[in-house]
Amino acid sequence: MSQPIVSIIVVNWNVRELLRACLQSVRTASGLAPDQQEVFVVDNASHDGSVDMVRTEFPEVHLTANADNVGFGRANNQVLDACRGRYILLLNPDTVVLDGAIARTVARMDALPDVAVMGCRLLNADGSLQRWTGGAFPRACNLANHYLFLDRLLPRAWRPMPLFLDRDVDDEIDVDWICGAYMMLRTDALQGKLFDPAFFMYGEDMELCHRLKLAGHRVVYSPRASIIHYQGESMKQQQGDVLLSALKGPRQFYAQMRGADRVWVFDLFTILGFGLRWLAFSAGAWIRPAWAPRAASSRDLMGRAWRIRRSHG
Repeated sequence: MSQPIVSIIVVNWNVRELLRACLQSVRTASGLAPDQQEVFVVDNASHDGSVDMVRTEFPEVHLTANADNVGFGRANNQVLDACRGRYILLLNPDTVVLDGAIARTVARMDALPDVAVMGCRLLNADGSLQRWTGGAFPRACNLANHYLFLDRLLPRAWRPMPLFLDRDVDDEIDVDWICGAYMMLRTDALQGKLFDPAFFMYGEDMELCHRLKLAGHRVVYSPRASIIHYQGESMKQQQGDVLLSALKGPRQFYAQMRGADRVWVFDLFTILGFGLRWLAFSAGAWIRPAWAPRAASSRDLMGRAWRIRRSHG
C-alpha cells in the first residue's frame, strides 16, 4: 500500500447533508489522486444517520463512531496514530473543497519546509471572506481593538495585528493561529501530539499553533486555495454548556498563555464589547428592524460571557 500525501480528518456531529457534500468535494475536487489521500471521519454520537450514510456512500473512508460527544480536539486525537500522510488536514464537515484546494496547499507546504501549519481562504456561501480564518493570539490591545470597535476608528497603521483577519491579502502572510475548519499540519512537527484534550471545542487551534510556534515553526495563511465554510451549522443544534465553548475555549487559551490572574482582561472586553453591540443594534433596530436579531444575538453572547466569568472566576 502506497503512503498517502495527506491524511484528512473530519469530525462530525449531526450535519449529515453537509458531511455528504464535504466528502464528495474531497473525492472530486481535492486535486489529489485517490491513493494520495486518506480520509478519516470521527462521528461524535450523531443521531441523524451520518454514520450509516458514510458507511454506505463513502466506503473508502475510515470511520470511527463514538458513543458520546467527546469534543472536537479529542475526536481528532483519536485517529492521529492511524494517519500515514506526511501532512494531516483537519477539515470541518460544514466545508466544501474548491478547485484543487488541498493539492494547492500541499504544494505550498512542500515549497516552505519551515511552515508547520497552513490555512486557506475560508469563504461564506455568498463568496465573501470569513474573518475567522486566522489571526493574532488574544492580547489586551487586539481584544480592545476588536470588541470596542477601535478597528473602525483607528487608522490601519495604528492598529495591532487583529484577533481575526480583517481583510484579504494577495499572498501568504505569517499569522499566530489558523482556524481548525481547514488546517494543514506537517505530521513530523506534531511529534505525536495533536490537540490538548483539556479543550472541548474552540481555542484548541490557538493552543496548537502557539505550541508549534514556540518550537520554532511558522504558521501561515495562504490565499492561494479557497473553500466554502458554512460556519456554525452544528453549533445551532447544541445546548447547555456546549454553547459556551465558542467563548470558553479562547478564554481558556488566554488564561493559559497570559496567566489565570489576567483572564479578567479577556472577560472585561468580551462582556463590554457584546454589551455595546447589544445597545447599538437595539437602538438601530428602531430604524432598521433587520438589526433586531443582531441585538438579540449580542445580548445572548454578553450573557454567556458573564456566566463564564461567574462560574470560572
